[in-house]
Amino acid sequence: MTVAVPTSGDQPAGAHSFEEHTGEVRVRLSAPTFAGLLVEAGRALAELLADEAPGELQAAERVDLRDVDRAALLVHWVNELIFLSETRKRVYSGLEVRSAGDREVVAEVRGWPASRVRTAVKAATFHGLKVTQGPDGFSAEVVLDV
Repeated sequence: MTVAVPTSGDQPAGAHSFEEHTGEVRVRLSAPTFAGLLVEAGRALAELLADEAPGELQAAERVDLRDVDRAALLVHWVNELIFLSETRKRVYSGLEVRSAGDREVVAEVRGWPASRVRTAVKAATFHGLKVTQGPDGFSAEVVLDV
C-alpha cells in the first residue's frame, strides 16, 4: 500500500508504503528533502498507530536530536515519536521540521489524544536500514518492531 500526501504550505510532498512481516513492519519512504523524509516517517508512524481520524492537535513540543548520520537520525526520530506517543498518549501527526542536517534535526511536533491504538509499535530498528539520496530526493527503508 502506498500513500501520497499532498503538499500544504511549504511542506514537500512525500510518500510511504508498508510491508508487513511477523513482528515487524518495513516502511518505505520517499520525499524531495531529508526534512520531508522525516515528516513522512512521522506520518507513516501516525497511520500505523491511529485507528481513527485525527483529533484536535495539542500544543507544539520541540524535538532536538543529534546522531552520527542521517540513517541513525531517522531511527532516532521515529523512536522519539514512539516514546512521545507512549508517554503522552497521543498520536503525532502535526510535524514541522525546522532544520535537518546530516547529524541533527530540530522540529516541532503536535499530537492529538487517540482513544485507542491500532498497531502498537515498539521501536524503529537498524535492521535493513537504508537512507539514500538520488536525483529525485531521498528514499529510505526502516523496519519497525511491532
